[in-house]
Amino acid sequence: MKITLYTNTYPVKDAPVAYSLVPFPPHQRHTYTRDGQVYDAVGREVSVTVPDGAVVDADRRLCWTGDQGKVRSSAGEVYAFVQAKAPGFGS
Repeated sequence: MKITLYTNTYPVKDAPVAYSLVPFPPHQRHTYTRDGQVYDAVGREVSVTVPDGAVVDADRRLCWTGDQGKVRSSAGEVYAFVQAKAPGFGS
């Protein structure tokens, strides 16, 4: 099943990346400062495949049932699963 993963990146090398399973609030400004220069976040929506039946819970974690039972993962973990092409995950 497909879901949208939300990312915030900054146009500077080695800057942090923020991942979310819910949209970032549009009224909030996200910035990163390096060497006195302030960079605004660049938001992007990424469509990813997750295991069937997965849901986002109230704590903004992806929940699904895996081989070992119930699993809860953060948005960053979901992104890592997609990058690693873990079973049930993809882009």
